[in-house]
Amino acid sequence: MWLRKSSLLMIAFGLVAVVLLGVWISPISAQGPEHEKMMKMVKKIKEMAPAKDYIKAHKDVQKPYNLLGGPININITQESGGVFVALPDKRKLDTRVFGTPEFPRAFGGTPGITGVAPMVREVKNGQFTQMKKHSPFGDKYITMKDANLEIQAVDATATDAATTKDELQFTASWQDKEGNTYAVKCNKLASHGMEFPTFGGVVTNTILHGFTGIGTPLMPSEYTYFAFWGMGAVIKNGEVLDKPRLVHGMLTEYVRTEGYKLGFDKDVTPTRRHFHLMVAPFKPDMENMTFEEAPVKTGFKLPNGMELPFWHVMFENLDIESSRAKG
Repeated sequence: MWLRKSSLLMIAFGLVAVVLLGVWISPISAQGPEHEKMMKMVKKIKEMAPAKDYIKAHKDVQKPYNLLGGPININITQESGGVFVALPDKRKLDTRVFGTPEFPRAFGGTPGITGVAPMVREVKNGQFTQMKKHSPFGDKYITMKDANLEIQAVDATATDAATTKDELQFTASWQDKEGNTYAVKCNKLASHGMEFPTFGGVVTNTILHGFTGIGTPLMPSEYTYFAFWGMGAVIKNGEVLDKPRLVHGMLTEYVRTEGYKLGFDKDVTPTRRHFHLMVAPFKPDMENMTFEEAPVKTGFKLPNGMELPFWHVMFENLDIESSRAKG
């Protein structure tokens, strides 16, 4: 109904579109009254993250409930083979997730983290078609070799809270054709989220992304056997290039299609699984419980000479073990 009452909100989206796009392309250079006005609009759209109040109700809890049935231990490894590394691309938009220009969905929160403002979407024949600019989500990719993945995790705490019994030891690495080795490590969990829940840092057996509002809607809705959110380090040839960085990983049903295109909800393959690693081009703003743009120092150069500003890496040659802890 808000769309029919006023066109002001859509105008506001238009004003902030350039600012929001800056998160994936270039820093905002504008200054003065218009810049200040746009930044206020950015703040307003971030405040529209649907789970904000849920997070506020949980973030100071000192003694959260344990997971019903007891802790779950997870071990995931990949000791051979390669990885798929996502490149910047324009993500196609699923109408089921993003709605229509008349009735848009999934727009509240930090763009790319939680929502996508309508004016950052291309429109054709009355439908949203794709993002106007590039993001970590799309169909473009390269492969890299000599991948290694080691995950030891425990899902013990049920909900977001100030403390957690969840545990994580995460290391992933891969090598480019020149022989450079890239790695990401993470062992510090986010016990609560800021724009969506993190379930103590580790979660098992749920659905993320897409229509859920938990994580970016630019990924399809996908059953998630295991996921974590934390802070870690980005490494190249043994040297730490960037830390602390947001690190998110998840073992999900398969969401790629022919040609390794990123599918819509209708394209998900429930009988296959893969692991996704994401080091997003954002940093947390703890004071305001939101996120700010911050390209990742990956050390990997794109063909145009620019540095890849994120890592979005998929592992498929997996060994997976899990068990319910006794006692």
